Amino acid sequence: MRPLDAPALDVGAIETAFDEHVSVLPARDRALAARTLERVRPPNWTLEWHLPWWLGHAFGLAPATSLQIVASNVLGLVATRLEDDVVDSEVAGNEVEAAQRVSAALFGAAVDLYQPLFDAGAPFWAELDATLTAWRASPRGSLAGRGAPLKVGARAICLLADRAATWPQVESCLDLALTALARYDDLCDWEADLEAGRWNGLVASAVAAPQTFANRSRNRASVLLALMTGPAASDGFGRVATDAARAAALAHGFGSTALADHLAVVGARAAAQGLAVESHYVSAANRATELIFGAALSGGTG
Repeated sequence: MRPLDAPALDVGAIETAFDEHVSVLPARDRALAARTLERVRPPNWTLEWHLPWWLGHAFGLAPATSLQIVASNVLGLVATRLEDDVVDSEVAGNEVEAAQRVSAALFGAAVDLYQPLFDAGAPFWAELDATLTAWRASPRGSLAGRGAPLKVGARAICLLADRAATWPQVESCLDLALTALARYDDLCDWEADLEAGRWNGLVASAVAAPQTFANRSRNRASVLLALMTGPAASDGFGRVATDAARAAALAHGFGSTALADHLAVVGARAAAQGLAVESHYVSAANRATELIFGAALSGGTG
């Protein structure tokens, strides 16, 4: 193990902290919180769970403090997931009020975990309000804006570790990483997003029509055409790989080997997936061409 690699995160400690915070909720609400937690675990949510731990280790922060900020991240992640579910109409009608109630409670608990770490008059609180206000006002579907709450924990780590001067590099790293991950999700989930009526970046790049239920079939055909006749897949995944590599370089620069390694893996996986997806759609286009024109050519020579 290299000297700057972070030790493994104690996921059990985070789960225990989460359970303690939801224990005050009614049984039905606790069950909803627990189900939602299961949906936002690593590996798909590795950055949200590990970022404060990795940064805290790199910057020499006490592990207990880093764990507290991880717990805040996870509470906020579940709260945000529930809020998004309500907006996306992915919550049953009889659970909407419960989802809103649990989301508000967990979001409040996430913020409360910072109370022992910063004085009431610390600039951190104004920055927290500004970050969350800008996030809530950002257009739905924006890329780096989706992960703005993640910056709160990273900013706290920098301040508590007396590394405020490093924050511009950390923020630039996160902007690139979050943009890469959001674009990666859009590339992988475009069909599910299209079916559910959610905005998707790949769809937006391929079609001019609004992303509405009424346009689903037409938009799907347009995306498939773009994938089969152009470099939409390799370009999209290539941009993910490029942004992830740039973010990894920044992480190396401020000393977080674990974060850099994670981002490098994301970039390499995206590059390989782009080639595989492009190959799949090129093959599909070739088969379609053979089916359409093969019979005609065959008939013309018989």
